[in-house]
Amino acid sequence: MNNKLSKLIAIVGSILILTIGGITFNQIYKNHQANELIIEKCFENFGQVEEVVIKKNGFWSPVICEKK
Repeated sequence: MNNKLSKLIAIVGSILILTIGGITFNQIYKNHQANELIIEKCFENFGQVEEVVIKKNGFWSPVICEKK
């Protein structure tokens, strides 16, 4: 019985790890796509400004475009 319980815990744990990893990867991909769009729009009018600064506050935060 102890062997079956250990196998069940291992299977459930593995599925949980894979699920969390998949969700995290998906969120990182969505953030990357959104950041690319922000950066692209930031540089559309690059010829009209002298300086463009792109900042990111944290890993999960979107980028911020500042035109100077």
